[in-house]
Amino acid sequence: MNLTHWQSTALALLSFAAGLVLHLRWHPLRQPLSDAWDCLRLHPALILFTAGAMLLATTLGNEKETIYSLHILNDWREALPLLAREALARLAVLPHALMVPWPLSCVVPLPLMFLTVRIWRWPYRYGERRPVLEQKCILIIVTLLSFAWLGMEGVSMRRMLPEEMETMKLALRYIFTALAAAGTQVWLVRFVMAWERPQKTDADGDAAAALEHAFARWQGVAWLAGFDLLWMSWRWWQANTPQSIGAWWWVELLLLFAALPVAVAAVPGTFWQQGATALRILRRSIVRLLMLAVTAIALRIVVQYTAAMAYALCAGAPFLRMIELPLSALVLAMLDCWLLLTALLLMLRHGFPRSSTSA
Repeated sequence: MNLTHWQSTALALLSFAAGLVLHLRWHPLRQPLSDAWDCLRLHPALILFTAGAMLLATTLGNEKETIYSLHILNDWREALPLLAREALARLAVLPHALMVPWPLSCVVPLPLMFLTVRIWRWPYRYGERRPVLEQKCILIIVTLLSFAWLGMEGVSMRRMLPEEMETMKLALRYIFTALAAAGTQVWLVRFVMAWERPQKTDADGDAAAALEHAFARWQGVAWLAGFDLLWMSWRWWQANTPQSIGAWWWVELLLLFAALPVAVAAVPGTFWQQGATALRILRRSIVRLLMLAVTAIALRIVVQYTAAMAYALCAGAPFLRMIELPLSALVLAMLDCWLLLTALLLMLRHGFPRSSTSA
């Protein structure tokens, strides 16, 4: 059957809509899928922030949009493996970094300053024990470093920095990018917990309550940032050597520790205890997560195909490209948020006893 490019794109959109309805209606996990959609419907700002981070990363950051030619998109036998590989890589990243952390990490100095001031004023509010003087001094140093790094980023936009300062700037960028990813994910887990078990009737207070709980786990966030720095470095290395076998190890590492942000956000204790808890959460919810993964990969492939087809069709028209770029980002962000919220609900409800998630 010979179809035009626009007809193929329309069929892809219809397939996505039909698949969405069928999954919500007859999927074995229709209840958590529906609950996640309700949460997203009540908090649409999450989609806007995720799409905004995606657009910033594409236009200002190092994230490059995968471009497929119309020849590849018209041949499903050739396009399907590429789309499936991209979908799997993105789904592996979702539990660790829903929002693309760079250049979103440029706002990190503000919450760091806010956290440092509040810990000095109310030391018992943000931890089981009073932070020692060394910890407070480290927080001040890190906060000052973050503002110094932000200043270097601003100066580098106008002129070239000396080689030593450029190296320092890149090193600090990697560190604060990992910190942004860790803090965002811990906040998101606490956000889902606050929505599922609200302490206030006002839904707008969920974000503020989640931020307070994320601040209270600042030491766990710091350890989680170290883990994020590890896999991000691995990803950057693999991107420079695409033929290496490191890509599959990287995906397996992310999937193995998919529950680590949940454990850091929900369970008190040392980072090693939280790591062990993350593996237990994964073991208890693995069957449901695999069922969700089948749905997620299929939906992600269809949406990626639609976005890639729209990009290919609008490539020669700058005005259409200005419309397609934010629209594709919104659709992809909506799908990512929905799938991740569903996965978080599954891990929180089935990964450990409910009493453990009330901390």
